[in-house]
Amino acid sequence: PPPPGAASTEGLPWERRAEIGFLNGLVETVKLLVTNPVEAFRRAKEKGDYAEPLIFAILVSWIGIAVSAVWSGLFGQAWTAFLPPEMKERLGGALATNAGVLLVQVGVAPILVLIGLFVGAAIYHVSFMVVGATKDSTTGFEGTFRVVAYSSVSQLANVVPFVGGLAAVVCNLILMVLGAMRMHRTTQGKAIAGVLIPLLLCCVCVFAALALVIGGLAAAFAGH
Repeated sequence: PPPPGAASTEGLPWERRAEIGFLNGLVETVKLLVTNPVEAFRRAKEKGDYAEPLIFAILVSWIGIAVSAVWSGLFGQAWTAFLPPEMKERLGGALATNAGVLLVQVGVAPILVLIGLFVGAAIYHVSFMVVGATKDSTTGFEGTFRVVAYSSVSQLANVVPFVGGLAAVVCNLILMVLGAMRMHRTTQGKAIAGVLIPLLLCCVCVFAALALVIGGLAAAFAGH
């Protein structure tokens, strides 16, 4: 076997699904990424094509989004049981519309995931370049794309109600760091910095937007 941290030519079960079967390859890869992500990324191919990681990411992300939509619908209906009858009638149309929106969301999810993967990979790759994480990399953008795609397994955490969303974010960050270290042969510090920079920038943008909204509302009320 190759030494610890070295690349493996074995490939992930998903990358060998032609030998072991589609469903088996999917399930075994999910299990490996969840239980032993270091080993999973060690075995993952560095290059090949974009289709394999792309299809995997779309599948696991769609499952996570679909289950999350189901939970949202179920709990959205459940809390209305505690409302007065007249309020239930008023909310009936809104709930029906919300259910329709959820169905559309689930239907277009694969397209949104596909776009999100390439946009996300581009952002992360620029971030990795900025912190010097790609200095010794031989995989380039494809390596980052594979990290983002296989880290999408974290979306399956959405099957857990209430805390699934938070768990998905935490798991995704951990997988991104481990994947970047392996694919780009970089240090833990650079991998962490490369992963956190986009997150911090996103938080800054959100706070800036909130500040603008609050400022606008305050000005509007002051005018009255």
